[in-house]
Amino acid sequence: MNLRTVFAAAALVLSTLAASAAPVLVMQGVGGVDLNHLILGQTFQVEVILTGDTTSEVDAGGSGGGSLADGAPFLKLTNIAIGTLGKGVDWTLDPSLFILDFQAVAEGSGFISTAGQCLNSNLRNYGCEFSSGPLDFTVRDPNRLPEPTSLVLAGLALLGLGIIRRR
Repeated sequence: MNLRTVFAAAALVLSTLAASAAPVLVMQGVGGVDLNHLILGQTFQVEVILTGDTTSEVDAGGSGGGSLADGAPFLKLTNIAIGTLGKGVDWTLDPSLFILDFQAVAEGSGFISTAGQCLNSNLRNYGCEFSSGPLDFTVRDPNRLPEPTSLVLAGLALLGLGIIRRR
């Protein structure tokens, strides 16, 4: 093994450790909500949390900023509950930055995401280029009747199965 290989391996290990320690924002549904099978009128929550090495770091109150893609026109954002932002909470104990309340108001598909969020703690200023998501979602109306073409195709499939079974 030559000296270049040793240095390259050491650099790779150090960069991996540094990347895993950096905070990352993650967006997830609260309470096991299945975002791919939302029902018209359903209310649910999405949480933006902080992961990574934030040991001994407390929110400094200057976090926030950025923008939110809220899934309109299929979802209505009804409330943004602030988790740790501005409350001086230890990020290791409570990594919840935001809790977003939504209601599914129309059929369709889209995504929810945040961009450009700022992170400041008592130990450092991380800057304002943090993003979370996108979380894909689909809203369906359970009372909607299937289209006539779908019914015809289902009928033809059943007819074909019946013919195959008789033979």
